[in-house]
Order: sequence, then structure tokens, then C-alpha cells
Amino acid sequence: MASGFVRWKSHVDKLLRFNHMTMTLSAEPFRTADSGAHTRRQQRDNAHDQRLAHQSASATATLQYAFDSTLTFPEPFMTDSPRFNSSFEPGLSHLPCVLFLHGNSPGGFDVARWVAGGLSHTHRLHNPLMPGRFGSYSVYNVQERPRLQYRDMAYSDGYGQEVGNEGLRRIARQSSGLIPNPSTQHQPRFAVPMPPLGMLSISRPGYLESSPSPSPTFFAQAATIVRLVESLRIPSVHIIAHSMAAPIALEMAGLAGFRRRVRSISLIDPQLTPPSRAQRLAERFSMLGPEWARTRAAYNALARTADDKYFLQAVSEICGVESTVEIKDDPAMARLYEGIGVFFSHWGSRKPGALADSLMWHKLDRRSWSLVQAPILCITSSTQAHCSSAASSGEAAAKEEAARAALVNTRSNPEFARIYGAGRLLFPLAKVSQMCLGFIYPHLHEND
Repeated sequence: MASGFVRWKSHVDKLLRFNHMTMTLSAEPFRTADSGAHTRRQQRDNAHDQRLAHQSASATATLQYAFDSTLTFPEPFMTDSPRFNSSFEPGLSHLPCVLFLHGNSPGGFDVARWVAGGLSHTHRLHNPLMPGRFGSYSVYNVQERPRLQYRDMAYSDGYGQEVGNEGLRRIARQSSGLIPNPSTQHQPRFAVPMPPLGMLSISRPGYLESSPSPSPTFFAQAATIVRLVESLRIPSVHIIAHSMAAPIALEMAGLAGFRRRVRSISLIDPQLTPPSRAQRLAERFSMLGPEWARTRAAYNALARTADDKYFLQAVSEICGVESTVEIKDDPAMARLYEGIGVFFSHWGSRKPGALADSLMWHKLDRRSWSLVQAPILCITSSTQAHCSSAASSGEAAAKEEAARAALVNTRSNPEFARIYGAGRLLFPLAKVSQMCLGFIYPHLHEND
């Protein structure tokens, strides 16, 4: 048993060593001033951003990240052998980019890469012709392709009627489960295949090999991540944020020099208000304990195959009962779930990020949220398996109402969706991937 644990720990060390790159960002801040700002409100917004920009200008920062295309995303989301083609390919920056921001429990680029694996698999399922259509297509000019206009697209709703524009947007929501679909016997599909997507997975400041933020604020973290996006020359992003990374996503979407480059924001169980005293004490208590004990517990529960009943029980607690259904229905999803044990290793290198996250609530500033213009999808979850019970409906409704109150001042018109059967720490990957992609697709080719 001990030798098995040693082999598994060595395997996990390789997974965290061979699946990422790091970039040291210069001390120069990103450009927050908007050259086209002429109105008094725009000038006031820029002045607010400039007053805060000095927080990210005084020190260099190192961020750990992985950047892949859905066409080449590996089947296991992490590999224990060196990736000889791991150098950055400039053509990736011209693909529509999806950026995932992880929460604090668990946190790290490996969590983000797991979500990227689920999104890539779901994207390929929705676009079975994509490799043949785009396999020989130059990734350097994907952004220069003629943009898809909803009014120019013919689409059948399953009853022989063609729809366009708003009808296509509604069908996209139906395909992801955001709104009820009146016709379940006809599966929605797009008239043309979607292009491949770029998947940017990062470790937020303080997690794993990413250096701590110079200031424990949501703005400072947002500024550091924006500097990485600019260094990679990514023109625009679709942000997916989990848990307490939601305020960081909103800060990024509110920056004067970056808000036009945020195409959409998907928030998964967003934590938009400071935690209660009991929640803070519970978080601090969860940080106690030696690293070897956490790693050993992860090995005992998760270093198993997907058909092991103890593994299914552990995954059900972490990701929800719906995740066990996804494991049984899709072998590719089962392989993704088999790798989640790595999230609970190397706690010593994740703890500084978790501690910094707990301090950021003392300096929460929502003024920039009123500048957010990007479309927002807010997904709230319940740990109960069925929506018919009063407990599950009440849990999801309470989360949704809290999110509505926090997002009421944004310039966007947020959409809300619920999932049932989620876990204590994470969520059913396939279900959430479908919902996020269903929200991203209609905004994929909108004009700047």
C-alpha cells in the first residue's frame, strides 16, 4: 500500500510539472486609459482605473498557465510525460479564447485545465465536423473569417420552419438547457460548425507556481491576469469563473482598457458578497493540517478507476451525484473525473493563494461592476439531486437571489440558470460545459 502511494505521488508530481508554462510579467501596468473617452463619465471611469493601476505597476509577477486548442487538447487533461510541443504557438491567440478562473477550494491551473478538458470534449461533440472543416484551416486568420450573422443563417427548428437572429439565440439556450426545449425529439444544431476554441488555464496569483499578488485585492489579481492576456496577444476572451473568482472576472470586465475585449462572462456558483463569520472560520479551519495527510486522503479516495464504488462515492461528494451519471454515460468524461485527485495535492503551494483570497474581501470595491457591459450568465447549483424537493429549490433560489442583488448595477442584463445534483466543492462537468458553451456560441462572432 505504501509503495502504491509513493508511485501515485510521483505520478502527481509529474502531472504538475509537465503540463504548464510560466510567464514573468514586467512591472509596467496595462493601459487603462481609453483614448476615445470624451464624456465626463468616461473620464471619471478612466481616472478611477488609473488610481488603482499603481497596485500592479510596482512589481513583476509570475503566472502559471496552459494554452491549448480544442483541436489538439489531450484526451487525459494532464499527462505525466514532457510535452515537447509545449512552446507557445502564436496562432493560438487568433482563436476565440475561453479563460477559466478557478476558485479557492480547490484552486490551481490543474482545476482550470480539467474544466478546459470538459469544454473541449463537449465542443467536439457539438461540432463533429470541426476537425475536417478546420483541420487544414490556417489558425492565423480565424478572426478574419467572415463573421456569422444570425440574420444570414438558415436554421430549422424541427418543425420545418426557419428561424434566425433571436430564434437562433433561443435555440442555442435550449441546446444547453438554459430554457425549456418544447421539442426534445429534434436535437438543435448550428447551420455551420463552430471554429476551434483556445483554452487558457491559469493558476491565479498565490497558487502553485504563480507568485502572490502585490496587493491582496480583486483589482490587483484582475490586473495581473489582464497583463498575461495582453502578453499572449489575445484580442478577446470569454471568461468562465467559479466561486470567489467571480469578482475578479467582473473587475476584468469593468476595466476601461479591457472591458470591450470581454465577450461574455459565465459565473458558476459565484461568491459575490463577503462570507459570514462562520464561513470565514470554517475556511480557516479547513486550511489546518499537514500536507501529507491531505495527499494521503486524496490517494485513498480518488486513486482508483472510474468503476470503483468508493471512487464514485468520493466523486459524488466532491462534484455531485450528477457526475456519477456522466461517468457512466461517457468514457471520455470518466477519464477526466479519474484525474481530480491531483487537485488535493501540493497543498503547501496552494495555501498562499487561499490565504490571500480570504483577505481580499476586506477591500471589496464594487464600483467597477457598474461598468460591465459584457453578457453575463449566472449558474447557481443545489446539492440536491432533484428540483422537485423544497430543499433543493430553496437552496438554488437563495443563491440566485443573492447573485441578482449583487449584479443589479451592471450594465448587462444577466441571465440565470440552475443545476441540481452539484457537489460540495465542484460541479457536474458535462452539464456545466454544455451550459457555458451554449451561452458562448451566440456571442462568438459578434462585432467589436
